[in-house]
Amino acid sequence: MKVLLKSIVLLIIIFLSVLFSLVIFMNRATLNIPITGYEIEVKAGYNAHKLADMLSEKKFIRSKILFISIVKALRLEKNLKTGWFYIDNNSSTSDIVKAIYSGKFITVSFMIPEGSTFKQINEILVKEQIVSQNEIADFLSTSDYPAKLGLLGYKNIEGFLSPDTYKFNKGTDIKTIYSAMIKLFYDKLKEIYPDYKMLNKKELLNKIILASIIEKEVKNHSESPIVAGVFNNRLKSKMKLQSCATVQFILDKPKEQLFESDILIDNPYNTYLYMGLPPGPICSPGYDALRAAFYPEKHNYYYFVVKNPAAGTHHFSETYEEHLAAQKKYKAIKGF
Repeated sequence: MKVLLKSIVLLIIIFLSVLFSLVIFMNRATLNIPITGYEIEVKAGYNAHKLADMLSEKKFIRSKILFISIVKALRLEKNLKTGWFYIDNNSSTSDIVKAIYSGKFITVSFMIPEGSTFKQINEILVKEQIVSQNEIADFLSTSDYPAKLGLLGYKNIEGFLSPDTYKFNKGTDIKTIYSAMIKLFYDKLKEIYPDYKMLNKKELLNKIILASIIEKEVKNHSESPIVAGVFNNRLKSKMKLQSCATVQFILDKPKEQLFESDILIDNPYNTYLYMGLPPGPICSPGYDALRAAFYPEKHNYYYFVVKNPAAGTHHFSETYEEHLAAQKKYKAIKGF
């Protein structure tokens, strides 16, 4: 008898909720209220009662009992997920229940260009309001944050965040975002070099460092394997890389033209002063640069200088004398 009584009461509540929703809808139609909307955040630890309290406090619903009754009638108690949801301004209580419990999250998207530094990536995330500066700072304040992202043994994550266009649910935490970018990096790496797991951490890091330098040095991607070959030849011959891109990485702001004082900065990343590769990547390399680092073109070039600034092409030289002549031509074009 009690079960029958509960069922009858439940049916009455559902009937009244539908009737109530129709009345609200008709009233809004009569008042000609514009159809806009609002965003609500469901936080961790919320249940139907907590959510009803929040919605009632913000005057999004008129009856907490009605909201909870609909949730229970539709057996949605376990379907509640955390995140941000968009609710139309003309939504009834049952509409709001469906919008939240169906998991129709608000999404945000952003684009990370090839060659972006870790600093620039974080600036994009803050500017696009994906996460706050404080959230980033808090996560990076722990010394073992790379290990939390699966990069055990690495000092930071520069170079491991894949350039691409991303889409996340609004409110996604920074750890999840970094993890997704790192996963995509390894997905691309596997496509480029399926046996990358056979490399030790140092060997893999060196490939990423080289790819990051290539990314910054090359505008015309067709030249990436050639530039990779130049740097490989220099490394094998115990010559300094003398990459302007590594010096630019040291500076607070990149310069259109480096001066002698810049290339004399005493910093391990300054490949004009220090032999070999710098200590770490200088940016997030794109697919072409990463592939070039694994498959450099074999040739006898040791030098390169800009040939056509508009096309982003270079003149490659085998000897220093030929390189000086090419430099002279470039300076004439630039009016130096």
